[in-house]
Amino acid sequence: MESGQCSSIGGQLYDYHFIGENKTWEEAQEYCRKNHTDLATVTNQTDMNRLQNHPKYQGGSWIGLKENTTKIVWRWSQPEMEFNKSNSNWYQGQPDNVDDQKICVRLHGGTWDDDSCSKTYTFICYDEHNETGKAVHVTNQITWLEAQSYCKKYHTDLISGVKPIEDFKTQHQNDASTFFWIGLFRESAWSWSDGSSFSFRSWDTDEPKKTCAMTRSNGNWSSDVCDNKKPFFCYNDSVILINQSMIWEDALYYCRDHYRDLVSITNQDDQLWVQERAKMASTPHVWLGLRYTCTLDFWFWVSDETVLYKNWGPGQPGDDCNMSGAMDQNGTWVKMIDDDHKLNFICSK
Repeated sequence: MESGQCSSIGGQLYDYHFIGENKTWEEAQEYCRKNHTDLATVTNQTDMNRLQNHPKYQGGSWIGLKENTTKIVWRWSQPEMEFNKSNSNWYQGQPDNVDDQKICVRLHGGTWDDDSCSKTYTFICYDEHNETGKAVHVTNQITWLEAQSYCKKYHTDLISGVKPIEDFKTQHQNDASTFFWIGLFRESAWSWSDGSSFSFRSWDTDEPKKTCAMTRSNGNWSSDVCDNKKPFFCYNDSVILINQSMIWEDALYYCRDHYRDLVSITNQDDQLWVQERAKMASTPHVWLGLRYTCTLDFWFWVSDETVLYKNWGPGQPGDDCNMSGAMDQNGTWVKMIDDDHKLNFICSK
């Protein structure tokens, strides 16, 4: 690699590297896996800002997202919301997807049905900063994409998730005959190169149209034929899942001997990144670098960070001696007696 072609921007648990060589998406994937961890996975808008603020940022650079044209999925407009098929509220016989054109969802009479995105209805925005009620009914009748853009500009996004929609229905019983766009839509499944399931998307208007994702100069994403050659972003992962089962103390020394330490989690972004790695564990829980001291009566990270961010489960953590912190595959923290459990664990590099 020639000098000056690679430039990085750092983060706590992963950092990005811009590679100024033109390669196809698969060639870029091979390069990243050989020299870094993988093509860039983008988990949220903060990550997207990190890419865009890179001094060598280029629109038209590959990232690690590729379409699986054989799989169709339903998604919420708010990317942090995961669609749960078993918790949906379709009207009988829906979704029916006539002529493969009904890919947007409306609320009517308390239930959902799919319709053409070009139809015009009133819609429901979600506003996380609105103290008088998170759901905002907008009476303008516009298309689904126009409604999504409006909500993102003036509020947070189109309303997403079963509970917020149920809360809206309870407060608007008199509007049962009205059609409302909600933030549910159908698309081909897109997969990250590293196998993670982060649902964040930042598509530009009318995208995606092709099968491999790339950045645009305006900070959104576009798509192109995967065989076209472009520069690209890789990332380096600073954490690693160890698929060996050990008691907490042995896991601690393993990490310190082979990497750096058992992992610490200091904010929500760290939590989501580590949680994604925990999904690939062969044990129901994984050890974290979280330890309780009886002498001083508090929990601490073995890497010396203060425990400010917390994600304990109900009734946790308690203050028993010889306790360490673990995470289940949903990301919830639990306390466990060290010598009673042998678990996979996550090291920081």
